[in-house]
Amino acid sequence: MVQATSRGHVYAFVLGTGLVRTLEPEANWNTIGGGLGQNYVLHLAVDPTDDSKLYAVTLNSQTRRHGVLASSDSGRTWSSLGGPTK
Repeated sequence: MVQATSRGHVYAFVLGTGLVRTLEPEANWNTIGGGLGQNYVLHLAVDPTDDSKLYAVTLNSQTRRHGVLASSDSGRTWSSLGGPTK
């Protein structure tokens, strides 16, 4: 899963590492995503009017439940938009 913004930020979820971000064309990847815990990011969306706002559909690796998370600080912290689903 890779998502790019109009300002050149590129986000990717890397299994075993978590959510990472770089600014093109530097390609210096930094791990971000505090608060994701045991969640894998299945889908990621960036708000087209404010690229510090991210939305993620996740899968918890232990419970196998899905959730929807939001971040307003470019992925540093996350909050739940919806409880886990089956």
